[in-house]
Amino acid sequence: MNADAIRKVNEKVYQQYAKLSGRKPKVSNLAPGTYLLLYSFSDELPGGKSLFQTVRVVADANGVICKMSSSRG
Repeated sequence: MNADAIRKVNEKVYQQYAKLSGRKPKVSNLAPGTYLLLYSFSDELPGGKSLFQTVRVVADANGVICKMSSSRG
């Protein structure tokens, strides 16, 4: 996946998840022309605990998002 396509995906992800702003994704190849981008961050909760979150994005080589999901755990 080229840098321009990653930049396009990052812009869309940062709009939805402001806490991810400035974080770089881990990019892996799912199939020819399809890529998985993983963003992760930790959110502080009241009481000193933290919540680890992962945002999973499936996009094509042109930077078009096919699917986006988030997990909490």
